[in-house]
Amino acid sequence: MGLLLSVFLAGLFVVSAAAACVPLLVRERPKVFARACLVIGTGLLVWALIGAVIGMFLFIPAALLLLVAAFVDADNRPGAWCVVTAPLAGAFAFALIVLPSDPENEPPPYFNATLDTTSRFYDREFNERKERLRDFGATRIQVGERAGLLKLHVGMPESFPEGQSQDRLREEIEGLPGVVEVRLCTFRTCDW
Repeated sequence: MGLLLSVFLAGLFVVSAAAACVPLLVRERPKVFARACLVIGTGLLVWALIGAVIGMFLFIPAALLLLVAAFVDADNRPGAWCVVTAPLAGAFAFALIVLPSDPENEPPPYFNATLDTTSRFYDREFNERKERLRDFGATRIQVGERAGLLKLHVGMPESFPEGQSQDRLREEIEGLPGVVEVRLCTFRTCDW
């Protein structure tokens, strides 16, 4: 399935599948095999969860199987240090990538407005009034089509000058011709 998606994703699937095969290269050395299963199983599980949106979730069964394989033979189980370090490193990598970053380094929020029709792109009144949003603190104004709907993205400064505010800018956006819905968006989410 992954090979059929695209050339870039096919490469990721091949590399992930190759990583899952690494313990087989050391199967003659049971202690090393168990450690390899633990480390690669943990890494593959983290990768499968992080890359779930691009289909890497298909590697979750292989990751779980590798984790179980690490503990099958009682005489050759990985040492305590490896058992503690591999999951902690995996959890750290997952947290580093998935958890939100420092809010002070994120860009300021913006407004995302949905318009009633794509023909508003050519509406003279709409275009004139949207350019006046800069007088209310808008830093950038972009119009684009997404999923058959015309969207207006209005950037905001980190702090508004005196006499301007986020609420006032939102009111002006809502007053534009054809605006159906206005959402406040951050770098990661949009509030409805």
